[in-house]
Amino acid sequence: MSITLDFDEQALDSLPLGPGERERHMQIELACRYYANGWLSLGQAARLAKLDRFAFGVALGERNIPRHYTAEDLAADLRYAGGQ
Repeated sequence: MSITLDFDEQALDSLPLGPGERERHMQIELACRYYANGWLSLGQAARLAKLDRFAFGVALGERNIPRHYTAEDLAADLRYAGGQ
């Protein structure tokens, strides 16, 4: 699926990004924001950003966006790691 957005050219030119970097940067920013808002899971947001989960986690960290990882998630992971 492809989405076309119309932005003010002067505003885009003020970004510290080259024309070739803008689309990629916006794609990652949008995915990070949707994840932060709880609209997408980590896996869904990583796919939207076209990054693997590790790289997307790095992108979240660069933006100080915490991972959605609850105490229940940790308990389930520990049970799984322990073979239970």
